[in-house]
Amino acid sequence: MARSSIVVDPEKLVFAMDIGTRSVIGLVCYPNKEKLDVLATEIAYHPQRDMLDGQIHNIEGVIQTVGTVKKALENKLGITLHKVALAAAGRALKTCRHLAERKLEGAHKIRKEEIASLELEAVEKSQEILVHEEIHPNETYYCIGYTTVAYYLDDYPITSLLGQRGNKMGVEVLSTFLPRVVIDSLLSVVEAHGMTITNLTLEPIAALNVTIPKEYRSLNLALVDVGAGTADIAITHKGTVVGYAMVPLAGDEITEQIADAYLLDFNTAEKIKLKLSEKKTNISFTDILGNNHILPPEKIIEVIKPAVNKIAGEIASVIKQLNKGPTRALFCIGGGSQTPLLREKLAEHLGLPQENVVIRGREMIYQIKYKGKKLKGPESITPFGIAVSAMEKKYFGFSYITINGKVVRLIDTDLKVGNALLAAGFSSKKLLARRGPGIKISINGKEKILPGTPGENARILLNGKEASLETAISNNDKIEIVEASAGKAPLVRVRDFFPPEKYHVYLNEERISLTPFLLLNGEKANPDKTLNDGDKIEYKGMGTLEDFFKIAELNPENIFFEVNQRQSSLYYELQPGDRIKVTFREKPTNPI
Repeated sequence: MARSSIVVDPEKLVFAMDIGTRSVIGLVCYPNKEKLDVLATEIAYHPQRDMLDGQIHNIEGVIQTVGTVKKALENKLGITLHKVALAAAGRALKTCRHLAERKLEGAHKIRKEEIASLELEAVEKSQEILVHEEIHPNETYYCIGYTTVAYYLDDYPITSLLGQRGNKMGVEVLSTFLPRVVIDSLLSVVEAHGMTITNLTLEPIAALNVTIPKEYRSLNLALVDVGAGTADIAITHKGTVVGYAMVPLAGDEITEQIADAYLLDFNTAEKIKLKLSEKKTNISFTDILGNNHILPPEKIIEVIKPAVNKIAGEIASVIKQLNKGPTRALFCIGGGSQTPLLREKLAEHLGLPQENVVIRGREMIYQIKYKGKKLKGPESITPFGIAVSAMEKKYFGFSYITINGKVVRLIDTDLKVGNALLAAGFSSKKLLARRGPGIKISINGKEKILPGTPGENARILLNGKEASLETAISNNDKIEIVEASAGKAPLVRVRDFFPPEKYHVYLNEERISLTPFLLLNGEKANPDKTLNDGDKIEYKGMGTLEDFFKIAELNPENIFFEVNQRQSSLYYELQPGDRIKVTFREKPTNPI
């Protein structure tokens, strides 16, 4: 096709590509107000099975197919394409829900940075759980976003933790991840053609954006994208997407059933499968033995009926499990959704009327202006959805952030300092100050716990300026972290609990200090002695009135005395602040 020039701003072009199991679909669009004008489309099929179940297995093979699509579009438009919008397979999406808890020391108010740090701790733990549960324990995951599901104070749900006081706080977080191998394989294909990924979404999200508008999402609906290798599922309810899932059965299962039944190679069986949905009267083909066959579609449909029933049953089972029951309706997209009997079997397994299970095509996408015929059926939904997601900025791009000299590649979500630290593997425990070790002592048989001194929180600098975990970041930013420091054990002495200035009495209004009788671990205590963990202090009092008279060199027989304006015994145990009044007798008492 001869090249034709277009008068557009190349920076505004949207090049969307759907790299699927059987084919690569590319389209170039241009924004026109709130819609996209499709300038060119192209489809190329993988000559071999270079992708299985939506995952790239032969990178070189996929690079060639992508190159075919890219070159054809460039020739049609007379331009060079440098940026592309893609979608990762929905099967790659991983979610994990985790509750992180932390004890609170003292009566201080919960600070914003403590909450943010605990949220990151929950994401870190989710990542650990995910790796532990996976077949490949060395897999690395990108966190593409997380949502705080609930806050708890002393095990009770609470709307906000900020400014609260308590003994324990908790944050429950739902984290979403993509395996690094998925991202890296897409990057390898794209970079081989000198392009960058400016927009990366997930296939079920791309399909939802053009299939189930926000105004429909208050209803309990399901979307299933039946491709060649997988069936991706998304469920909406109460205004939002409440779950994603994947069934590893789709169109290839039907193709393999045909190939096995009639002794055919995979590509021949694939062509027969496509003709079934075209509803032609008879289908002719030659098997690997050279035998010619001319069969009515109905006979071949009978052969694939068990496979169709199996796929429908699996999809319905996953929907009911994820949704805790069937949804109100099911939207079907993807080339595999046109498989004969699939719609009917889905309705049967879900217990829905057949009219509540519908196949969606291009005609319902209002955000796209397209007059061509190449992309028209349910297989066109995902590529159009990728383009619309890119136009509406519903995507993940890539940013490069430097953290303490180390460059980290991030998927753009709502990027903040905390996201970058997660990607760099920076432990959240290094962000918040840790109190020094506490000590436990016993005073008169009662245990007392003395907390350590508070440390200093981490210092975060973003491009040389003070920042926090919540500070927004962008491509090429530089972050410096000075790790948090721990506090020290408490430094306390005996006198801190029994201050000498407290122990005094008044003798005829004259203030007289007394030394309390203290035992430290069974021995006489020095008031300046530093206490250690496990020490025991016993307070034996200030002595009796008789003891005091000895110290004051007063003979009880020569005086009248009272304590706190009351007559008292010589055996009275003195208390801090007692007032002793003494008057001398006129004549000393003579012994008899």
